[in-house]
Amino acid sequence: MKLIKSVAFVLLGIFAMPILAQSTRAIDEVIAIVDTSLITRLELEARTAQIEKQLKANNRPLPAADELKRQVLERLISERIQQQLAKEAGIKVNDRELDRIIINIAGQNKLTVDAFRAKVEKEGTAFNKYREELRKEVQMARLREREVDARIQVSESEIDSFIAAKNKPAVNGPREELYLAQIFLGIQAGASDAEIANLKNKAEDLLKQAGAERDFIAFGKKIAVAGSGLRFEDLGYRTADRLPQLFVEVTQNVGGNQFVPAVVKSGAGFHIIKVVDRKGVSAAQSQTIVVTQTHSRHILLRHKQGVTDGELQRRLNSFKEQIKVKAIEFDQAARKYSEDGSAPQGGDLGWMSPGELVPAFEQAMNQLGIGEVSDPVRTEFGWHLIQVIERRQAQLSAEKQREFARAALRERKLEEAYEDWLRQIRDAATVEIRQQQ
Repeated sequence: MKLIKSVAFVLLGIFAMPILAQSTRAIDEVIAIVDTSLITRLELEARTAQIEKQLKANNRPLPAADELKRQVLERLISERIQQQLAKEAGIKVNDRELDRIIINIAGQNKLTVDAFRAKVEKEGTAFNKYREELRKEVQMARLREREVDARIQVSESEIDSFIAAKNKPAVNGPREELYLAQIFLGIQAGASDAEIANLKNKAEDLLKQAGAERDFIAFGKKIAVAGSGLRFEDLGYRTADRLPQLFVEVTQNVGGNQFVPAVVKSGAGFHIIKVVDRKGVSAAQSQTIVVTQTHSRHILLRHKQGVTDGELQRRLNSFKEQIKVKAIEFDQAARKYSEDGSAPQGGDLGWMSPGELVPAFEQAMNQLGIGEVSDPVRTEFGWHLIQVIERRQAQLSAEKQREFARAALRERKLEEAYEDWLRQIRDAATVEIRQQQ
């Protein structure tokens, strides 16, 4: 999942790299030195132009030019540090791996590899350059997984406490769920006291603006655009045990459709928090961990020597078209063509809880409506067609409750750990920022 998220960023952040006319002075001018690596003005201008193009294409407001360049430069510095650390750690992505990733990206965009390549080049980026930028992004993702994800520890006692809290009957009436949304302003690594003070002032101004808006969620999505330095999060309904303790504390006396009256500071930055709604959960409901289970089936064509991914995709698309025009039923096609052990059952996978299937499969499945058939989906097992049969709410078994609790606790810890790690590597690096003209 992390790789998919990482790839999504690449598509948004590197897909269109405009070719700019620059003077010889601009090409040669170094504006930052990160350990032994250089960042040039041309690189900064190209990345800034790329983000501006994205914002304009989406009819979104542009930040002030100086602020945008400052944020882009910090992003480039952070990326450069991570790339150097990945190199030192021996993290490599060979050409074969890169080819597989590009096939996945093309498939997610419903394109062949050739069509995807043509699209990249049409947008102004040489495909070889795109490949190398993608390689760097994957290396950074793997570095983050090793340095951050792998260090997140969830103890058995934490799991016990989580489950106990979920299963504890309500003593004073119904158990409560909070619907929170927030605008987050992260503190940049190496930020000075003056910069932090300015960021707080900005957050306080945004709190005032948000208070005058009727739809906070729409407002948050509008302002949290690429390059803005802001992040908007719609957290939905959650019980207190699924929220950061800080959020629980500051919202204790805040009613539904109200803001936490002051900007909230955490170790990662400043938060503008709104309690969108509060609702009670009955004692009976609070005694179980309930998840959405999906009943699905699939057709699998496995990777084979001498058979290209393109050929497997074409075969599955042919099956999908036959199913669409009712020339064959999905379960019949699965029995006839699927190379999975579920073929005799018409590809039926039974009821699956979140986390039981590989991420690429689960992500594609979750996007389908009842009865809908997916486009071909690539996993490490091969290529799949997926059909959702039905969904239900189900109570987890004791074992599944522990798996769910572990995942929820990791999610809770991961974001803060990632922000801390970025600040640590930024502080440890030798960075010289030269005067910008």
